[in-house]
Amino acid sequence: MKNLTYLIVILSFVACASLDLQKRRFLDSTSHDDSPPDWVKEAKITWESKEKVFIRATHSVKGNERINGCFDLAKLDSKENILSEISNEVKGSIDNAQQSISEDAEVVLGKVRASEFHGRILGLRFTDQYFERYLIGEIERIDCHTLSEIKRTDYDRIKKEVIDRVVAADPKIKEAITKKQIEFFGSGINPELIKQE
Repeated sequence: MKNLTYLIVILSFVACASLDLQKRRFLDSTSHDDSPPDWVKEAKITWESKEKVFIRATHSVKGNERINGCFDLAKLDSKENILSEISNEVKGSIDNAQQSISEDAEVVLGKVRASEFHGRILGLRFTDQYFERYLIGEIERIDCHTLSEIKRTDYDRIKKEVIDRVVAADPKIKEAITKKQIEFFGSGINPELIKQE
């Protein structure tokens, strides 16, 4: 019994020591202290305020990699986040209208989600960036955070371009929009705005 007690105590010390090694230890940041801006702590990836859509992105790299490259990757993640958000909105609107979507249209939305959009994201501005360097055990990491914004009108313009591509792939969607069975924007989309074939 005594040996079992010693074993439990030793295992407890070993477990505590290994947990302590896995703890995140701050090394450096943009502000040189461990207090990131509020937007970095924001739980949402996208949110809207004052007719603008804000997009937060984070990318992590090894501690010996360049911070500028890390920020470039975070900016690409921002673009992917906004396209994924738009794709999910379009798919949600189609699903809510209880419309089936063709395989071709599903492929188009999948490409948008996977950032294979090949369209321009006009109006997207990167307004802030922040990095944190830290250790987890003996491994050094860098997290790069970017904040970008886009006017709601520019966001809707990109959304319309995605809708045009879905409509080109699935004519039934165009018919449902024309009959106002699907609303992609607050008051519905003007059928004349859909690209003619």
